[in-house]
Amino acid sequence: MLPRVSGWWMWVCLGFLAAAFPARPEPFSDSVQGWSALSLRESRPVQGVKLTIGHVTLTLAAGDAAYVVAGGETVGLFFRGDGTLDYISADPVEFPVLTYNLRKNTGLKAAGDKALAIQAKLSEVLWLTGGVSLPELPKEGTGSPLAESFAAHVKKYGKVQATPIAHEFPAWRANGAARPLVRAEVVCGGDELVYGYDGLDAKSESLLSIRKTPPRDQALQDRLELTVLSDQPVGRDRRDNLPPRYILTDVDLTVSAPGGKEVAITAVETVRSLADGTRVLLFDLYDTRFAWTNVALEPRHLRVKGVFDETGAALAFDHRKDEVAVALRAPLSTGGVAKLRFEIEGDILFQPQGDNYWELGVEPWFPQPDLAGQYYTVHCTVKVKKPFVPFAPGKTLRRVEEGEFNVLETRIDKPVQFMVVLAGKYGYEEETKNGVTVRVASYGRKNDMGIKKLMNLTHKVIDYYEGFLGKFPFEEFNVVEIHSWGFGQAPPGFMFITSEAFNPIGDRLNELFSGGVNERFSHEIAHQYWGHVVKMSGHEEQWLTESFAEISAGLFIRDLRGKSDFDGLRAVWKSRAKESADSAPIPLANRLRAESDMATASRYRTYLLYFKGPWILDAVRQEIGDEQFKRFLSSCQATFRWKFGSTKNVQAVLEAVTKKDWKVFFDDYYWGTGMPGK
Repeated sequence: MLPRVSGWWMWVCLGFLAAAFPARPEPFSDSVQGWSALSLRESRPVQGVKLTIGHVTLTLAAGDAAYVVAGGETVGLFFRGDGTLDYISADPVEFPVLTYNLRKNTGLKAAGDKALAIQAKLSEVLWLTGGVSLPELPKEGTGSPLAESFAAHVKKYGKVQATPIAHEFPAWRANGAARPLVRAEVVCGGDELVYGYDGLDAKSESLLSIRKTPPRDQALQDRLELTVLSDQPVGRDRRDNLPPRYILTDVDLTVSAPGGKEVAITAVETVRSLADGTRVLLFDLYDTRFAWTNVALEPRHLRVKGVFDETGAALAFDHRKDEVAVALRAPLSTGGVAKLRFEIEGDILFQPQGDNYWELGVEPWFPQPDLAGQYYTVHCTVKVKKPFVPFAPGKTLRRVEEGEFNVLETRIDKPVQFMVVLAGKYGYEEETKNGVTVRVASYGRKNDMGIKKLMNLTHKVIDYYEGFLGKFPFEEFNVVEIHSWGFGQAPPGFMFITSEAFNPIGDRLNELFSGGVNERFSHEIAHQYWGHVVKMSGHEEQWLTESFAEISAGLFIRDLRGKSDFDGLRAVWKSRAKESADSAPIPLANRLRAESDMATASRYRTYLLYFKGPWILDAVRQEIGDEQFKRFLSSCQATFRWKFGSTKNVQAVLEAVTKKDWKVFFDDYYWGTGMPGK
């Protein structure tokens, strides 16, 4: 649906009901076309009509309404007039972030104790339904013309960057229309809202607000973003991982970059259905990628030339809003497997700040499901024009020259997420110790001193972690310099690290950012365990990657540099955790938004994941001692090895290791906003 939100509930509508449109089979392309060209039937005057599902009720007190048509079928209604929106959040876990986001992004308020109620006057509604009934509009009377207002509404909400309704509803129909799907677009004074209810896949209901793009970003003026105000699970426990409809199990990538902006990508993908009747697959895939040039944002485009099944037959697809929907020729049963070949091309390569490298990073540059569906092995072949040198995660199968091109072929035989490819002017060295080949590449020139220093540090960190986290998960590990400052990133078997790590006594910027390099470096290496061996199924579980990597890095710093350095790190964790703790519980940190102060909201999100998370883990360590704490971390690695972790199961592991009940601790400090050791 929206940012992939949804739910399941009984639908009740007061008043007379008309039958919902039937869920009969329909060609995918026809369905997409119908939902791409919504139209209205005649307008009627209405009074006292109620639209309700889950925790929302829209009361259309007085005004004009008309049925909405997609492909000749009635699929919703459009209303203009006076009415009210009533929404209830019954999930106390989200109360802090709901309150914060309402205050920072809308003119709405929530009131209540055991539940938070939002009420607002509305003036316009587009209510679209699948599998539920619509109220019966009067058969007589002529309402005010609505066509012009409807066209303006569709145009405005069509700018929202989320799953388009032309994918959402056709996929619902093809994949299992027995469960309800509702999308409501509601104008409440100065607030433009989207309500979503998905009983099929996401099993959640949500209330979101449209976020305006900052005026300085001219290239983004036709793109509107959504802020999650509320997102409540329905018919499931928030603490359990939500199974995806399908998982991506293997990817065979060929990336060809002949120079300049252009790239050609062939992706042969194997998917396995986890739900019966899977016919339409939704993948994230750029159609527009923005290049950050020295002048302004520049839109670049990716085009799907074709999608083919294992026999070579072309499949119907639709690519828009950074998503591609693909219709299989026959539905998959649970456990059923399909192999798809995507042929893709575009001009999405760009060299940041004019530097001599480009990166296809942890973004949808090839078709991928949401995080919970990313569980794939990879074979990758990269062909780039000289003098660029390619890098990609995995065991090196060959690195050769073919005429004007440098070619790299790699394989990852463990299930991963976050596949990347990078190429540029680099010099590198590699060294194998204890079965792990470390390859360090410096940008622009071969920095022998920096390479040697980081090679030694990498082996030292790996050796330390192997002492309690287990064997290093990859045979090869790439450390690649990014010509910038102050950050690191850790794809599988890979680390991007900025220039100060290579040249701590270089220019002023290098010196400014060189403080804490050892901690950042060890944090990124820890991600090979926390992030790839133990995976996050979604953004609500991101602390399993960030907070656990940070506490592991803290232990390394303590044992490398001494207790005083660790105490200094702990002091930072505590102060920043206290600053952000009231804004949201850790699992909902990624929801934080503030339209008028994005920097603060972003800072709080970072503080919760990178500072409060390790602070509460360190509180556990102090209570149970180092030996038991390392046994706990080791047990998590063993229990969730190459699997998706969950905080619910992490708590169970801790209780098994310590023979103690940790429910109150997690309820207060992880699911709540409390701070241990105040």
